Amino acid sequence: MKKQTILCALVSLLAACGGGGGGGGNGGNGSSPDPKPVVPPAPVLASINAADALKKFLGSDLTMTNLESNDGYLGMATLIVSQEFGQPAPFVTNGVSQQAASVKVISLLRSNASGKLLYRNTWKLHLDANMQPIGMALGYADAGYKACMSVTSSNTLPTLSNASGTYFSGVQTSAYVEGFKAGKYANYCDPSATTLTNVEWSVAAGAPNPYFCLSMPGSMSTAKTRMCIPVDAAGTQNNSAWIRLYNPDGSVAIDYKNTALNKPIEQLGTAVDANNYWYGAVWRPLDGYVYQRYQDSKFASEQACRDQTTINWKATWDATNIAWMCVNVKST
Repeated sequence: MKKQTILCALVSLLAACGGGGGGGGNGGNGSSPDPKPVVPPAPVLASINAADALKKFLGSDLTMTNLESNDGYLGMATLIVSQEFGQPAPFVTNGVSQQAASVKVISLLRSNASGKLLYRNTWKLHLDANMQPIGMALGYADAGYKACMSVTSSNTLPTLSNASGTYFSGVQTSAYVEGFKAGKYANYCDPSATTLTNVEWSVAAGAPNPYFCLSMPGSMSTAKTRMCIPVDAAGTQNNSAWIRLYNPDGSVAIDYKNTALNKPIEQLGTAVDANNYWYGAVWRPLDGYVYQRYQDSKFASEQACRDQTTINWKATWDATNIAWMCVNVKST
């Protein structure tokens, strides 16, 4: 019998997970090579007017609420894009001053199941008349803007594309001051060329429409936040959003999305490793109580488990305080 170790998201869920399992087959004798992972083909992407999609995203005041988390904790997110009122102050990079034509603030607010605000991430883009960035401030929680990013290069987005690229590149620093220096009020960003950063754009598959996405850097971190808005071929948005947070190593941390008007399309691997797989469970995040485990349905990855549609668990369990949680099983 193989010894199985089940990795769960909470200690309470760990206690509820089962153990043990049958051996057999050729496992453990060293005679069978590890199976090669099956990589499914990427979804076919429609081309969009990325340039117009960017302008409409940054040029509009947007508030997108009720973006549900897919990690089983019943969290919610709100995406807000707004314009800072008043005359924009200059953006000064290492003594070089540039005047912004407009300032756009992108805020991502994340709350728990009870509605308590847990995280606030903010990006403040200083833009010229052509909506090209001259600098960006980065904030988190309620601590204000503590970091900034200079702009060393920027690119005009294509009018017809289904690809991806860099919107602008620069250097991040924590040496940021929004206030007076030598009697002049400005946004002072003084990087020392140590942390190179990109803001990237991309097109992602969705139904009925593809998504236009911006990937924003974390504050002095390699973690990223990708914000996707569904658009038609002309770049016109609808009132929906798909937010994906990435860990510093590039792996997916969590999704927040509203799929009422548009749904992401992803081709995830289906080859299940018998020694490292995922299954789903219905649980109550408040206290970790597990109602049912679906151990016979195995998934190749956490993402495949989180986004599965084969198990209609809501037909059996119906309550607002329960959720679908994914559990990792590793055999040694």
